[in-house]
Amino acid sequence: MSVSTLRTNKASAISARLRRCQGCGRQLSRYNSDAHCSACLRSAWGTAPARPFVPEHVWESVDVQLALRERDFGTLCLLVRRLGLLRQDDIATLTGLSQAFLSMLESGARRLTNIDKIVLLLEGLDVPIELTGPILSRPKGPVSPHERFADSERESA
Repeated sequence: MSVSTLRTNKASAISARLRRCQGCGRQLSRYNSDAHCSACLRSAWGTAPARPFVPEHVWESVDVQLALRERDFGTLCLLVRRLGLLRQDDIATLTGLSQAFLSMLESGARRLTNIDKIVLLLEGLDVPIELTGPILSRPKGPVSPHERFADSERESA
């Protein structure tokens, strides 16, 4: 090899190490094979990452429906995550429950018995009303004691 070939190889190796982002000019990581840095790529997308959601096909699963019927919320979360390809952080984002609590719930170390948290979970996961039963049914409005009495009279007749 000639000296000029060595210099050319050395120069190309240095320039390969000093690649620059075509957007902002920052030095690119040697592991980045793109022409832009990750910050420029994110800004090019122009939007925040999509909010996670539970795909509709999850609710068609017999196992998910059984977990809902039995109010086994740990199994429900685990199945929803697996079938919906979600992470515990995604479920936490949707429901407002902490990832740590969801982990304990799925492992069986904790149970979900607080009705407010149950409603948070079911509403956050956007469980179809047909599967939740009366837990998430919205009242039609205030019911007076007289109306309740009239309803109970009709039922007994």
